[in-house]
Amino acid sequence: MADVAKAPADRQSGADGVDDADGSDSVELGGYRQELKRSLGSFQVFAISFAFTSVAVGIFGTYDDVLRTAGPVGIWLWPIAGAGQILVALAVAQFAARIPLSGSSYQWASRLATPKVGWGFGWLSFCFLAVAVVAVDNALASQAFMPLAGMEPDEDAARVITLVVLLVQTVLAIASTRIVSLINTAAVVIEVALVVVVSIALAVAVLVTGDGAAGNLTSRGIAVHAPDYFAVGGGLTLAMIMGLATLVGFDSAANLAEEAKDAHRTVPRAIVGSVVAAAVLGMLFLIALTVAVKDISPSGSPSWSRCRARRCWS
Repeated sequence: MADVAKAPADRQSGADGVDDADGSDSVELGGYRQELKRSLGSFQVFAISFAFTSVAVGIFGTYDDVLRTAGPVGIWLWPIAGAGQILVALAVAQFAARIPLSGSSYQWASRLATPKVGWGFGWLSFCFLAVAVVAVDNALASQAFMPLAGMEPDEDAARVITLVVLLVQTVLAIASTRIVSLINTAAVVIEVALVVVVSIALAVAVLVTGDGAAGNLTSRGIAVHAPDYFAVGGGLTLAMIMGLATLVGFDSAANLAEEAKDAHRTVPRAIVGSVVAAAVLGMLFLIALTVAVKDISPSGSPSWSRCRARRCWS
């Protein structure tokens, strides 16, 4: 364990005098023989981490709840959540640099604590990924694919489509990590482009039409009369869910550390860089969305409880 922790410092002149730029020497020092091919470049590793975070999906999935519970001003909790997640990312990056093995948390806990603790972390990670992947695929089937294909809502059909998508993903993952990384990289480029384009389009629309206002950024909207707004668990703190639910999954790069080139450098940079990029891009996107809201005035609207039930956001 001590040898693994020291490995990055010694890799410039390894035991055989060879530079351990890819991290294979430190992997073997940990009692594990390098088996996976290091084929992922720095941007591909970054794209894996950034894609798992998925700014657009996270914001679209939680923005409505923020507006209803905290009002538009709730978006300013995003940078607070982002700062906290960056601190977590720095810790994860340190582990990934010292122990660049596939399985990340399982490997780290097994070596730094005991194999039993590692076993627990491994199963927690497995359960999380098993639920998350299936949930995302099911949402893709029922909320995106079926409406676009003109199919009527049908849970049984959605389940069949979900199984097909899972099968395709499994085949791709088994066939080639490189193919998966290329598809993932392309998806990240498209997502970033869409978020940037939508943000610019909203800004232009506000300037041209005059709808929306910068004053939205400090408004509590329909949540102005919400009870216990500033209390722990109240409307304002509930808005934190947007940042905490979105800026996660950056440790996915650590899971592929054993397949990354120059893992000691590329993986930590990918982990921290993806969180920083997602936090900045997400904040700009939130500002554009919020300024573009036409009417956030609570005057003349139903009471808080009725408005909340009817989701009557203007």
